[in-house]
Amino acid sequence: MDRIVRYHSLCDVREAAEWYDQWSPGLGDAFVDLVRKCVAGVLADPQRFALSPSGCRYIRVPRFPYVVFFDLADNELLMLGVLHTAQSMEKWRERQTDI
Repeated sequence: MDRIVRYHSLCDVREAAEWYDQWSPGLGDAFVDLVRKCVAGVLADPQRFALSPSGCRYIRVPRFPYVVFFDLADNELLMLGVLHTAQSMEKWRERQTDI
């Protein structure tokens, strides 16, 4: 079944990539590439990923302390964002109803 993919309007990946590039040029590009691979995995088979306590699904970004959060709703795949593992889950619970 084809799903409609929607992305939350907040741009977490760009901010994180800029921060990593300040520490090591090119590291931000590596981060973005790994996030893209995670999103591709989600698009291929979204139901194989674990559920968070809030009920949305997530995939860990290799090498970096980030997770990609998404939700499935009928025929939609809602990409909620990329969360640093030190951030509060409350931010993401609000996004589930924000798009």
